[in-house]
Amino acid sequence: MTPAGAFPKYEETLQCIFFSTTELSTAEWDYLCDSINVIIASISKDYIWHRDEFKVYLPILTEVKNDIPFYLQSTTNFGDNIEDEWFIVYLILEITKIYKHLIVHIEDNDGDFLLIEAADHLPVWANPETTENRVFIFNQHIHLIPNTVAPTDAFLKLDDAIKLVKNNPEVTRASLEIEQTIIKRIGQYPKKIKESCHTAILKLPVELATILTLKPSLIAPIVNTYCNIDVLDAKQCKDIKFEDCIDTEVKFTKYLYAMLMQSELPTYVKCNNSMKEKKSKLGLKVICAYRIIMSRLSKDIYYTTEYKKFLNSLTKNGYFKDNLEGSVEYSQLLEKAKTYFLDMECSVSLNACNTINEIKLSNEFNNTAEQLKQKSDKELLEEDNDDWLNINPDQLNEFLNSHYGKNVKLKNKDPISQHILTSELKDFLKETSNFEGIEHNQKEITKHTIEFNSEDFCYCLEKMLNMVSNQSLNESNINSSDYSSDDDDDDCVENNKGLECKAQEVELASKLKSFEKDKVEVSVFKNLSQSLKEEGITGPAGTIFRQIGLKKSDMLDSDDDD
Repeated sequence: MTPAGAFPKYEETLQCIFFSTTELSTAEWDYLCDSINVIIASISKDYIWHRDEFKVYLPILTEVKNDIPFYLQSTTNFGDNIEDEWFIVYLILEITKIYKHLIVHIEDNDGDFLLIEAADHLPVWANPETTENRVFIFNQHIHLIPNTVAPTDAFLKLDDAIKLVKNNPEVTRASLEIEQTIIKRIGQYPKKIKESCHTAILKLPVELATILTLKPSLIAPIVNTYCNIDVLDAKQCKDIKFEDCIDTEVKFTKYLYAMLMQSELPTYVKCNNSMKEKKSKLGLKVICAYRIIMSRLSKDIYYTTEYKKFLNSLTKNGYFKDNLEGSVEYSQLLEKAKTYFLDMECSVSLNACNTINEIKLSNEFNNTAEQLKQKSDKELLEEDNDDWLNINPDQLNEFLNSHYGKNVKLKNKDPISQHILTSELKDFLKETSNFEGIEHNQKEITKHTIEFNSEDFCYCLEKMLNMVSNQSLNESNINSSDYSSDDDDDDCVENNKGLECKAQEVELASKLKSFEKDKVEVSVFKNLSQSLKEEGITGPAGTIFRQIGLKKSDMLDSDDDD
């Protein structure tokens, strides 16, 4: 296994490699690893990780290579919540502030995401082919080894890169603009931890309420389990009864709370009148997930198939060396392997189940359960307001302008004609995003900002694409009389999506009839199709089609036929 660029890249996973500028013994590396994890636990004690907790560990199996110094490592799956990734960057900055001899390389499945974030401020020479082994965090600063220090026409070995950062910290330090961009994206931690959380009242069985009180972070695997429920898991959700339940304050991240709120109750779960309250519905979902998790581990975790495969792999790769089973050194290595398995190898649900079983056997469990019963009977519990789930147009405008800096002003009350829509959509789809960032079309920059009306946008786009798709761009299928105004018709028809103007339909139909002469709509359609092909599994074009009820596969098939 080799670090920094040679690690296998998994989706939604962050890799961190910790090197030292000073020589350390094995015992010193062990101590450093434990110390770093203590710091992480202290800073993140109130943080709820979406999937994996961020932990540093000594590689359990390593290959000796001359150009790779010894290192500590972490592999963290952040799932759907990319905020975990940026919180880890904050933690690394704090760690390198304390341990000034550490140089850290960090990347995700997209590569050097720090450079991607600061794409607008990168030097001209920087691209994915020239920045390998050049991006580090050292002494609480971002470092980017410039081409003036190490030419880009030759591969930069990792060992040499670390020496360059160590010996030339002022020269290799990234520009102030790059650092400020990254710091801005990280946000104000640790204050931000509290701001990202949401406390809600749920009606839960005493056992489950106690577990979540003693280990609030278990809400993450529970919510993820419920939101990814399958047919086999569904069997565990039948015949759930609200018995021995109490009102409980449960802490979520806002992301997890929104996930749970938006997920539907399975049709086979009976919900009587007593379960109509929000706290009962949310509680029912959590109970379902809890049952599913606990059903996945019917015996000790070290007797599972996953652990046996892991242990066999270690044995084959010489982890236990020549030590006899049962010897002192063998037992020590085995304990390290068990810890590593729990932290790094076993599934999130198995880890959660093992943690829950340990909590239930602890001395705190019964005492906490009694305290919760008394608190529920006597005290009035409080929950946070969840109005933040609803985003108003001003907030959306602010987000769009701060993240994408568009220079067009679309007013909410003004009609959005197909000319404006197709022009802006065409420009957007022509822009590409890569390592250097978004390649904007060269337009005259104004000081205007966006005021984006999503209903008008989707409605106008839907009408245009439905006409193109349903009528196959065939002139003979377009009857202009269908779009003309009759005496019995109003100029505008009001429906659920707003004001539908007949005059706009006449103009749009006219444009479709002269499709070969006017290339505006053709360009939009082709740009949409091209974006679908190039964006992979998900992307903005696919999202647009899903919002208006069109299948991505159908559009690609149609485009291929053309």
